[in-house]
Amino acid sequence: MNSINYRKDYRTTEQFEQDIKYRTAKEKFLVELFRKECEYLGYTCSIINNGIDNTGKLVKKSSCQPDYDITIDTGVKKYNGLYEVKNSPVATKWTFKVYHLQQYVKQGANILIFWNTGKIDKCPENINRANTRWGVIECVSIKGMLEKYTPYKEYMFGNKECIKVPAADFHLWINVRKLHNA
Repeated sequence: MNSINYRKDYRTTEQFEQDIKYRTAKEKFLVELFRKECEYLGYTCSIINNGIDNTGKLVKKSSCQPDYDITIDTGVKKYNGLYEVKNSPVATKWTFKVYHLQQYVKQGANILIFWNTGKIDKCPENINRANTRWGVIECVSIKGMLEKYTPYKEYMFGNKECIKVPAADFHLWINVRKLHNA
């Protein structure tokens, strides 16, 4: 499941390399935005690279490791965990690859998700700050989503098995948050 040919699906190697570069930059931008949200809330936040490679370079074999090891100190309690960073440009749905969700559950990881961002793959600074929402999908909720939604093949995700979470269900899995530093 993690070979380069499976991962790049219908894209050329050059397109795949470019997509990795853009997505890595986008994820770094979003995790820094999360750090700023934590600071706004009065929390301290430590973010450490975790995945196989967060430089944006093509690696031959993916480990499906979450992107970051994040520790949040609220002053009352400390939270630590592995986090994968995801975004959806639209407000109406989240789409996830089933295999990735299964791997996050195995690793006890969470998802830091941003949605309604607008298309930010090539220029994350153009994020729609006023309308963007974010939240943390905890591991137990990832497991619940895998049980609730029926997988289907999604062309936009290389015809891989995916689940789609409609906006009406977001509140079942996360506490919806608005960007404070918009």
